[in-house]
Amino acid sequence: MFWFWWIALSFRYYNLSFLIPLIILLIGFGYGFIFWFINKVFYLFNFSVFHSPFSTYLWAFFFIFGFDYLKPFTFDWLKPEVLIANSFFSPLKITLFLLITAVVLKNKFSLILITTALFVHPKPITPPPLKIKLITTYVPQNKKWDPKYIPQEIKNNFRYINNSIGKYDAVVLPESAFPIFLNKHPDIINKLKLLSYKITIITGGLHLKNGKFYNSTYVFEKGNMKILDKHILVPFGEYIPLPFFQKEINKIFFEGASDYATSKHFSVFKIKNTDFINAICYETTVTDLYKLPPKYIIALSNLAWFEPSIAGTLQKLLITIYAKRYGKKVFHSINYYPSYTIN
Repeated sequence: MFWFWWIALSFRYYNLSFLIPLIILLIGFGYGFIFWFINKVFYLFNFSVFHSPFSTYLWAFFFIFGFDYLKPFTFDWLKPEVLIANSFFSPLKITLFLLITAVVLKNKFSLILITTALFVHPKPITPPPLKIKLITTYVPQNKKWDPKYIPQEIKNNFRYINNSIGKYDAVVLPESAFPIFLNKHPDIINKLKLLSYKITIITGGLHLKNGKFYNSTYVFEKGNMKILDKHILVPFGEYIPLPFFQKEINKIFFEGASDYATSKHFSVFKIKNTDFINAICYETTVTDLYKLPPKYIIALSNLAWFEPSIAGTLQKLLITIYAKRYGKKVFHSINYYPSYTIN
């Protein structure tokens, strides 16, 4: 519950604040059931927790590797590696295994294992031959989609872009920085195309195509525009991960909003002949994204849904884990949390 209570905060913006305590309890009971069930299975084989050193090792293996496969409703944010992500140890599974083994043994070999874990580090990667400006915005969620405030957001976006010209090769704005169906606003697109002769522009915006809604990244470079649609959606935030009652749930809880559509795969694009992987918010914590060949990732997020909370910090820790495990450099532009670069 302390790890994931912040998920419930998004219900504030659907006039469902009364559900927040219930959602937090459901999260606790959901994960509690998983641990209870696994313990029951282990108990059948006399492997209940701390029953013996072997039982402890089984639990350690489950804790380290189990949640790579146990993903409730595809939600994949329970990673024990975050416990050492901001430490002297690299947040890798082998490191965590060495540390847990040291704790279980509690003998003269423990210090050797801990010392070994200190020297397990991935190789650093070279930065791209580009100067990239990451924009941080602070637009509250209750203003984000307010028609009265949207013109100010758009005005601010152009100010950020103009201030970056001449100093950087590319400027990155957060997820849904343009809270409109950007492809349906040719006047704004033409302005962005003109500016893209001076600087490459990467920004979040909505995309309407064939009657379907997409959460997308727009890339403007040398007068050209490319739209990169989101591939992995947020469960219960952007789609209902149930095989039935999707329309009914959307109607009751989300004012009849339709699920977002998705692209068939993650998108790779170029900035001045350098390959980048596109990631939008939740996608930054999806393992398959980091398995793609390009070494560099440009990520856009809007964390105003969950502020104030630990959501931004947890997301950053998860990105740190994946960046180090797969050897990536991540450029992350965020609304309502400081933007950052992770090696």
